[in-house]
Order: sequence, then C-alpha cells, then structure tokens
Amino acid sequence: MGRWRDREPLGTDLLDVLAERLRECKLDSLAATIKTDYQPSGPSLTEEQVEQIKEELKEYYRVSRQRVMVDPLNVMDSVNLNEIYTKLSLIDESRRFKTSIEYEDLLARDEVRRFSNRILVQGEGGVGKTTLCSKIAWDWCNGKILQELDMVIVNPIRDVSLGKTIGGIVKEYLSDANDVSENQIDEHISRNLDKILLVFDGFDKFSGDLEKRSSNEVIRIIRLEQYEFCQVIVTTRPWRANEFKMEKTLAETYTFIRVEGFNRDNVETYIRTFFRIGGKDELAEELISFMAENDGIFSNITPFPFFCAMLCLMWIDIGEEKRKEILNFETFSQIFGNIIAFLKERYESKARESLGDSDAVESFNEASKAIQDIGEIALEGLLNRNLSFPEVQFTKCRKSMLTCCRVGVLTIEKDTTSRKRRRDVNIPSFVESIVSFTHTLFQEYTAGVYMKTLFEEDRSKYDYLKNKLLRRKDEFRYLLYFSSYMKKELGLDIIAGLEEIGDRDFCIDMAFECHTVEAIEAVGRRLGRYEISADTSEHTRLGVSFMVKCNQVIQDLKLESRYIYPSHSPEKLQSSTGRDLAQWVCTMPRLSSFSLVFANLPDDFYSTGIKLAPSCQIQDLKLEIDYDYPFDSPEKLQSSTGSDLAQWVCTMPRLSSFSLKFHNLPDSFFSTAAKLAPSCQIQDLKLEIDYIYRFHSPEKLQSSRGSDLAQWVCTMPRLSSFSLEFFDLADNFFSTAAELAPSCQISV
Repeated sequence: MGRWRDREPLGTDLLDVLAERLRECKLDSLAATIKTDYQPSGPSLTEEQVEQIKEELKEYYRVSRQRVMVDPLNVMDSVNLNEIYTKLSLIDESRRFKTSIEYEDLLARDEVRRFSNRILVQGEGGVGKTTLCSKIAWDWCNGKILQELDMVIVNPIRDVSLGKTIGGIVKEYLSDANDVSENQIDEHISRNLDKILLVFDGFDKFSGDLEKRSSNEVIRIIRLEQYEFCQVIVTTRPWRANEFKMEKTLAETYTFIRVEGFNRDNVETYIRTFFRIGGKDELAEELISFMAENDGIFSNITPFPFFCAMLCLMWIDIGEEKRKEILNFETFSQIFGNIIAFLKERYESKARESLGDSDAVESFNEASKAIQDIGEIALEGLLNRNLSFPEVQFTKCRKSMLTCCRVGVLTIEKDTTSRKRRRDVNIPSFVESIVSFTHTLFQEYTAGVYMKTLFEEDRSKYDYLKNKLLRRKDEFRYLLYFSSYMKKELGLDIIAGLEEIGDRDFCIDMAFECHTVEAIEAVGRRLGRYEISADTSEHTRLGVSFMVKCNQVIQDLKLESRYIYPSHSPEKLQSSTGRDLAQWVCTMPRLSSFSLVFANLPDDFYSTGIKLAPSCQIQDLKLEIDYDYPFDSPEKLQSSTGSDLAQWVCTMPRLSSFSLKFHNLPDSFFSTAAKLAPSCQIQDLKLEIDYIYRFHSPEKLQSSRGSDLAQWVCTMPRLSSFSLEFFDLADNFFSTAAELAPSCQISV
C-alpha cells in the first residue's frame, strides 16, 4: 500500500482511487464504507505550519551542525563549520569511467538531473562523510541550497534502532511549543515527496540486514519500499555498500558516490585554515613543508580529514624530533597509535600542572589502563554496531570511563529527547546519560587494545573473537590493523587466518600495517605473482611497494591504473607518479615479468626508465598505453615520449619478449628504435599500434614511420618472432622491409 501511495501523482485523492479499485474487484460494500471508516490522524498541515517546521528545523541545524570539534580532549574547542570546511574529493562510480564531481552536483535539482533520486555515498572512516551531511544541513539552513524544499532531514542512521518514523524524527527536532503531530508530518511528507530530502548518515552502524524485509520505516525507505520517489542520500563505509550493489533493484536505482577526502591542494588549504583560525599561520607553512618530504603521509594519511585534523593538533604541541618521527610514518596504525599517545600525554601534562610531576606519570599509566578497561565494551559495541552506550554499561569500570572522557576517547552527554516526546511515548522523566566514542576509529583502536590483552592472557577467548572478526573482516579492517600493530605475534596470527581465507590483498594490507620484517616475509614468500588493477586500493599499492623495499620477491607483476578526466589535469600528470613507478619497477631485484596498462602515463616514466635500464631485470614486458584526447594534442605526441620509450626498451639487457599496445605512438619511437636495433635483445615482438584519424592527417601517415619500423624489425639481431597489428600503416614499411629482408632473423 505504501509503494502504491508513493507512486500516485501529487494531489490525488487516494481514498477515491482506492474505492474505485475495490469496486472493480466487486467489493462494493467495502468501497462504500472506506471513506466513512477512515479516520485521519489529524488535519493536514497548513502552509503556516509547514513554514514553521522548516524554520525550526533550520534553527535546530544552526545549533547542532554549526560547530566542528577539533580537539577530542577539549569539547569546548570547536570551530564554525563554515570556517573550517574544506572541499572534499567526490567520485561518481556509477559510470563506466569514474569521474570527479562537485559537491553542488550532488544536490542538483534542475530538469536535466545529473543523478537519480537515490544516492549512496561511501567512504572509509574519518574521510568526511558525516561532515558532508553537516554541510548539507548547514547550507540549507543558511539559505545557500535547496530553499524550494519544505524539509531537509539529516539523521544518524543508528537512531533507527528506536523504530521511529520520519515524522517522529522531525518531531524531536522541533520545539516543545510546536503542537503538530508525528502523523501530520508523515502525511505531509508522503504527499509532497518532491519537496523533501532525506539524509541518513552511517548505514554501516545499522545492526540489521538490508536484504531482509523490515518493519522499520527508515530501512523500508532505503529499500525503496516506501517514499520511492523521494530524494534520499545514504552514507556508509564501503563494506556495506556491497549490499546495495548485490541487490539488482538497489544497484540500478542508486547512484554510487565515493568520498576520497582531501586531494593534495585541499590538504594544504585545510592546514592553512586550521592554523589561521588559531592565529598560528607560521606553523601551517612549516607543516606543509615537512609533509612535502614524505609522500606516504600525503597519499595514505592526510586525505582523511580526521587524521589531518589530529596531525595539525599534534603539530602545535610536539617538539622538532617528534615531528620528524611522525613524518616518517607510513601506516594508519603508526599515526593513530601516536594520536592516542599524544592524547594521553596531554592528559598527563594537565595532571602535572595541577598535581605535580610525581602524579603525572601515574596519570599517563592511568589513561593507558582506562583504555584497556573499556576495551571489552568497545569490542562488544562494534560487533553489535553500537557507537553509544547507556552509562550503566560502564558500572564496573566507571572510573576508567571518566578517565577516557578526560583523555578525549569518550564523551558523555544527557539524552537529547525532547520533553514533549518523552510525555508522548511515556519515557520516564529521568533519563540516563549516554556515553559515546568520540569517533568510530577510537572505538576500533580501544577494541584492538582488548584483543591484544586477550592474546596475552586468554587465548581461547581471543581465538573465538578473532574468528568472528575474520568472518566480517571488511567491516573490522581498522580494528584488525590496530590489533596487529600492537603486538608482532598477534599480527602474524591474524595474517595466518587471512591466508586460510585466501584474501591476498588483505594480507598485504595487514603486513604493511604490522610493519615488521616477520610479517612482510610471511606474506612476501607467497607473493611470486601479483596484479595491481584499477580497483586495487592505494593502501594495498603502498603495501606492495613497501614489500619490494624490504627485498621481498615479486617475479611477475601486473599493474593497471587510469587517470580519469577531469579528476587529473595535464599538470597533475607531470608529477612524480611516472618517475616513482619507473624507479620502483626497474629496481625490483627479481622482477622478470611486468605488465602495465596505463592511461595518460606521465613522460617522466620513460626518461627515468632510460637511466635505470642497465640494472633492470625484466625479461617479459607488456605495455598498453593510451594517450587520450583532450590531454594530449598532436604536438604533445611528438615530444620525447616516443624516443624515451624506444631507448628504454632497446637498452634493457635481459628483455627478450616485448608486447606493445599504444594509441597515438609518437614517430620518434620508430626513428630511435631503428638506430638502437643492433643492440636490442628482443626475441619475441608483438605490436598493436592505433592512430586515430583526428590526430593524424592522411599526409602525416606517409611519413618515415613505416620505413623506421621496418628498419627496426629487420635489423634486430635476435628477433625470431614478430606479430604486427597496425592501423594506417604507411606504404614505405613494405618497401623498406623488402630491401632489408636478406638480413632479417624472423622465423615466425
């Protein structure tokens, strides 16, 4: 009935339509009584009441979404969202080629809509999903966006466990003086779906199963069983996005957007904003300068706004030696372990100011013990997808709970349910305080401390819980990272469990986070062949690179990477990406087979490859390079790219098999290859070259390209096998090949 109601045009008298359908089914008596028996829950909302709800919602958001806490140790240290908000990188994953989008595109409501009514926003913990939701609420209440809507309803999805309707959620946001009922709000929403935006934040914290039918209204909405034509945005960590992708109707209806946090430019913008607000501009430039020396920090840590904020906070208080130490970190676990240590040191420092030096050390130990004491509750909450707990749950460790609140790991607040709501649903006037983790990552780290304790003291319980975690490994990725980093033997045990499951990428991630020789060796000895695809995460790529630096054996490597227009400008493509890739590949001590699929590969890959060619161990090389318009003009393709590639290939001492698939290969490749043919060691050559007409005129195709190619092929001393697929091959190839045929070594 709900789905039928939602599909009817706005303004339709639903009871009349229903009565008519009943008469068609020869249920005249039921049709005759349906309107008289139907008792509406109350009069429809007037325009004045709708406007009042709209203004009260905006006022609620101005209070609840205005401030952003930047210091977990000081809840009073918060800044205005509008001051600190920095643009996030958003990627549309619903298209064949992933494309970058703007925040404004996400909410477009023009006739030529960019997205469907349903949007799933996915991103890792700390990447900015909740801040994005706050930004939507804040911009609406301040008149910047969506003013044509009656209601923008932003709600943490963990509240759905209370079984509230949307009307009930809105009612809690209104003042006690507003006497409209939940049912009236629900009725208005159902009749005005085009004037409503629902934003549900944190689906990964919902404990139910999306695949099963639910009586919960919010889940029914997400499953398209209610309010089907209402605009809905849902945020989640990636592991729960799979549930949407696996169900055909949801996969076809939802647009999938990924939040990737800050790009390099926006990291710098955020840092400058952070320190400008605190009046410490000089520290911003100092931190940016230090970070430029460690690409691992940029690529693995600072894209996450949460980590970036904590790094800025730490930078204010720590000394130069500690700063240098931090900027050598490469993993989540390293940086987060130091965030926890920093918070404990801050707590100790405050204790020193008030208690003296002797008690300060005791305060640091007290903080460590407190985090350990609440670990069991943290883990139990994660297993049940709870971030918040009634205060009574900490009865046995109340002192530790209060200490963790002072450290900044926990917060405690009174229940925010309105007085009228309590009266309406008969909630007692006394409501216990709610204890919450400051961020899910703090809960995962605390649970990791508990796993370490069990590993040392109760292996039976540890094994039981480890197996539960491994069965839901994608959900508990960060908990497993943190646990493994805390104790070498624990990390090896988890890696062994992952190897039994057969998840090689996760094993690499874990070995990287453990950051021990033993963990790297445990995974590396089974990693003779590895393929890095377009879907391989940046974290796993860094893990593979780290294993190579540790001299672990990779003999067969396949890499697929694509730069996506307009995410990456031509200038971006001239960064260190190509240089670093060439250096990595050419210095791997036992790499014998390398396959590369790369769109818009930076030129410095080839120039660096030339320098390192004599030491390169590759014997079998496959390249598929695609220079795509509008990145590369015809003039661009006549740069040193071709000659550098030819020089790299022809001077590798062990290269015996070479396969090249190249769109718009510059002429300089053929002329350089022809000159270097006598020293070339290639025995098996396969070429697939495609020139696109818009780049090259028919006259251009009659250049020296054909004769140069023939000269290269026919004068290589070891070439025995040759395969050629060439679009628009110039005639002079054949005439030159005919002349050189007597010296040609090709047998196949």
